[in-house]
Amino acid sequence: MCLWIKLLTTLKIVILNFLIRIPTARIEIMARRRLTNSPEEDFPMTPMIDMVFLLLVFFMTVSTLAQADRQVKLDLPESASSDVPEDLADRGTISLDADGQIFLGAQSQTLEAMQAAIKASLSDNPELRIHVRADRATPYRTIKEVLRSCAEVGAYEVIYATYQSR
Repeated sequence: MCLWIKLLTTLKIVILNFLIRIPTARIEIMARRRLTNSPEEDFPMTPMIDMVFLLLVFFMTVSTLAQADRQVKLDLPESASSDVPEDLADRGTISLDADGQIFLGAQSQTLEAMQAAIKASLSDNPELRIHVRADRATPYRTIKEVLRSCAEVGAYEVIYATYQSR
């Protein structure tokens, strides 16, 4: 992230230096034009360039954070009655692949490490909801163990991820 900020700052300085440097002959022509024509108002470019770079950094950050939970490739089951939840805040995502491995984000975890992480998250945020994403081929006993572990640490609100059938 620091590297991006340094790169964008350097790029901003280069662009501003390019915009500021105008050959002296052109300055004289512009000065004569201002005297003969009506006065032109200069549009301040620096704040606009700042805003463009801030938006660029913001969208780069948000796009990488949004993809962090979906790095594990899963074949989710379909459901005719699945609804997209309205409130997506306060979610913790647990992914289970076809082999029964447990993932928090993109890192494989043991059941005990997952319990400890959920317990720590619940102490920080008691409104935490667990979002379980399991591959279609995941054995149900693994899903049941994960659900039991969530209940043991106090995470009772669990949401299952499915694809909505068309």
